Amino acid sequence: MSTPSPSETLSSSAQTLQTLMQRAQVSSQRALATKANVSRWQVQQLRQGKLDAMRVVVLQQLATALDCSLLELLQAFTSNPLPSAANSLPESNHEADLLRQEYRRLQKRLEQQAQELQHQFQLEALHTLESWLTYWPTAAKAATDRDGFDAKKLLPLVKPVERLVESWDVTAIGTVGQQLAYDPLHHQLARGMANPGDSVRISHVGYRHGTNLLQRAKVVPITP
Repeated sequence: MSTPSPSETLSSSAQTLQTLMQRAQVSSQRALATKANVSRWQVQQLRQGKLDAMRVVVLQQLATALDCSLLELLQAFTSNPLPSAANSLPESNHEADLLRQEYRRLQKRLEQQAQELQHQFQLEALHTLESWLTYWPTAAKAATDRDGFDAKKLLPLVKPVERLVESWDVTAIGTVGQQLAYDPLHHQLARGMANPGDSVRISHVGYRHGTNLLQRAKVVPITP
């Protein structure tokens, strides 16, 4: 099976975009950029099939503007349809096997790309939430510890955000006020000095995203 040339790939991607725009009743690339709130250069990236170089947030905005899901957009630009029986019948069992292998390869590639984009989206969202992740547990602890503090009533309102972050396999490193041995791999000194193994107290929790360290917990030394 021959590999499409760059010009063929561009033509195919351009035709795919044109079909999606017609279906969504978007008159031009300028109109698509305006509707999706992205730059015309980003629309050109999509037209050229350069999805790997585009941010997932931009792809999601373009998918919404084209009245399709992100997965449908990816599938439209990354999956090459197999020849139908009416148009091209395999000349041999060997050719049929090759077609099936190519189909499975494309399906696997699409699934992998969808997972990678989901992971990228989570990382971008967590980057946006970084300040909140750092300071919210400390503020919540202060609100809980102060009797009659009205801000305590706000704590249940943030539970949905906490559950969302947990569903992304984000786990906290310690709890605010927890005393433990200083570990430079997972702890960052907020002030003072400490040697590995010294007693410290967590002032701001840290986080892991799956097996990756997202940010270290901030700690302060406990003086004897």
